[in-house]
Amino acid sequence: MSLQEIKNFLKQKLSAKIDAIELSSLIGMLLEEVTGWNRMQQIVNVNTPLTKEQIETIELYATQLLSGKPIQYILGKAWFMGNELKVNEHVLIPRPETEELVEWVISYASIINKPLQIIDMGTGSGCIALALKLALPSCTVTGLDISKEALEVATMNALHLNASIQWIAHDILSENTLATTYDVIVSNPPYIPQREKSTMQEQVVNHEPSLALFVPNEDPLIYYRTIATLGKKYLSANGQLFFEIHYDQGKALLSMLDEMHYHAELRKDSFGKNRMIRASLK
Repeated sequence: MSLQEIKNFLKQKLSAKIDAIELSSLIGMLLEEVTGWNRMQQIVNVNTPLTKEQIETIELYATQLLSGKPIQYILGKAWFMGNELKVNEHVLIPRPETEELVEWVISYASIINKPLQIIDMGTGSGCIALALKLALPSCTVTGLDISKEALEVATMNALHLNASIQWIAHDILSENTLATTYDVIVSNPPYIPQREKSTMQEQVVNHEPSLALFVPNEDPLIYYRTIATLGKKYLSANGQLFFEIHYDQGKALLSMLDEMHYHAELRKDSFGKNRMIRASLK
């Protein structure tokens, strides 16, 4: 089969399940992974035959896509802030809106203009911690997560990117202590109420780690409250909290933080949704 023939095969096999625009992008990604040809090279090689091994790999990938498995887990990698990261089903796939949270932290740190102690709580793949360390090399960055499997992924990513991060396995809900103080606590914690599962994309619910996504319906702010409580003990003078949040939890979080004697600022993401909060103690 030529490259064009395998493209036609993929379109025929997947078009009923995947939107045409998204499918075109996915096919390009799959073919680049298998052949090593970028988009321009794929055009040049459109009539080039593929090997039996390449065709078998592409057919396997197509079957996985049909099952709803995200392309990032199929390829084992995702991009965040320009960095290629290893991902698997123990960690969330990094989202573009989280890049905006990182940019806010970097902007703040650049204004302070001194080495900071930064901790990323619920680090997962390490995407936030690693992006901050690479952008702010003079800062000391720590990544914390309850999942040892996630920390294994984060450790591999740090080695790949040659970034020095301290990784800590820690359950903040059961042990409300830290070893030192921090100038910045940043977190994209679980924040989706369990009741929203039924309205979410199947590929997210069925493949991404529930531990990193969902919180109890009766207490959706549990992680924010816990982290803010830690902040009262472990933030340095003028220290800052940075949170990614559920788009409809902004008012509730501002109220909670005010009651905990924080001054908080709510910011929208590029999609116009309330998505980030920065807070400091009054």
